[in-house]
Amino acid sequence: MQFFWKYVDDLMGKGLELSTLLELLFYVSATLIPLALPLAVLFSSIMTFGNLAEKNELTALKSSGLSLFRIMRPMFIFILMLSVAAFYFSNYIMPIANLKCRTIIYNIQQKKPTFGITEGVFYNDIDNYSIKVEDKNDNTGELIDILIYEAGINGAGKTILAERGEMLKSHDNSEEDKSEKDTSRNQTFLLLKLINGSIYEQMGPNSKQGIGDAYQKTFFNEAILKFDLSNFDLQEESEDLFKRDYEMMNYVQLQVAIDSLQVLSDKINADFQTNIQRQMLITNIDFKNRQDKEPNVNMEDLGLEESMNPIDTIIELKDLKKMQYMAALEGAQAKIRASKDIIYGQIMMDTSREFSLNEYRAAWHKKFTLSYAILILFFIGAPLGAITKKGGLGAPLVFATVFFLLYYTIMIAGENMVESGLITVWKGMWLSAFILTPIGVFLTYKAANDSALFDRDAYKKFFRKLFRRDKKTSQLKH
Repeated sequence: MQFFWKYVDDLMGKGLELSTLLELLFYVSATLIPLALPLAVLFSSIMTFGNLAEKNELTALKSSGLSLFRIMRPMFIFILMLSVAAFYFSNYIMPIANLKCRTIIYNIQQKKPTFGITEGVFYNDIDNYSIKVEDKNDNTGELIDILIYEAGINGAGKTILAERGEMLKSHDNSEEDKSEKDTSRNQTFLLLKLINGSIYEQMGPNSKQGIGDAYQKTFFNEAILKFDLSNFDLQEESEDLFKRDYEMMNYVQLQVAIDSLQVLSDKINADFQTNIQRQMLITNIDFKNRQDKEPNVNMEDLGLEESMNPIDTIIELKDLKKMQYMAALEGAQAKIRASKDIIYGQIMMDTSREFSLNEYRAAWHKKFTLSYAILILFFIGAPLGAITKKGGLGAPLVFATVFFLLYYTIMIAGENMVESGLITVWKGMWLSAFILTPIGVFLTYKAANDSALFDRDAYKKFFRKLFRRDKKTSQLKH
């Protein structure tokens, strides 16, 4: 529903077939699995072990000499297999689903609304045409009192009036369509048949006769206009437009892309450093001063290239005349402004490249975080169900919702901090794992030792003993 509300403007009025919507919904559902699968594992593990504990089956298993880890082993093997399958899904299926989904959405966005004319309203969705009809018959397709404006070159155009007309598609068995079938095989046209009308056509100015714009009026008993409707159909666009996006790659392709982007970024930064050094006069002055003090110093010692020849003489401002002084200051200011703009532009480019590189790095880590999240949420849900001893859909749903919201909030916070540049990519993508792993270890330890972590009676007994000790201590003092 969130997806449909997001793209409702692109989907409405396009005359999409049901098969197209179902295909789009199928691929969108595939992209939601990484969000739904961890929640499903967490909820099912809490409910399963909660039912075992509530019906004392877990107690019977432990009394027969089985430890909690031995009881969890079959389900752990299943969860391990599920996490491996989730990795392969995230690495191979998800890129295909993202590619198909993005392509279909792009095709729908490029598709114009369905051709439909409203009575008394100008229809402008056909390029270079405005069409208005006063009345129409939906049963026969007949149009009454037709007015058409056709835009021309340099402001010239046509105005077409007709008493009535009829719309036909080019795939109808018309002679004109058959004659042009070979030249327009992959195109769709709308044929508008007009009856009893006139055409007012604006001609170019006649400069020889010294008159203004001329008009030509033509009457007809029957005429046919042909409109190109290729943009009204859902065309199969090339998927190559999106194949280079990070969402459409597996982890091997992402690693290659990351290495390529890193090499390109390093090369651009090195070229910029060399160019800015060549433009800065101060480096030559420093070299001249160093050479006076240290005759053996060379360009390489200062990190400069041989092509950056030092100046032979240094002219001081106090030796210049007033006009030369002002010209030197203006030249220096212009050079400083130019260098500042160049550096600012380079900083913006570096920021953009780093942001793009971080997106690829984050996508690479996501291939593994899903599998780990399934494992760690199982080790949170199973011990939690054993401790709470609550099955069914009540308490397990509450605990699953709380821990899943915790997991999802931390995951989104980590991704946002990566986008903001506050932390490195691997820290942000694994932030939820760093926080939830200790929780899982703690709950597993408590469940293995039959801890009454969520038992209210145990806490009541603890506070009663604590209050008794306080009373005894106060009585001894008195």
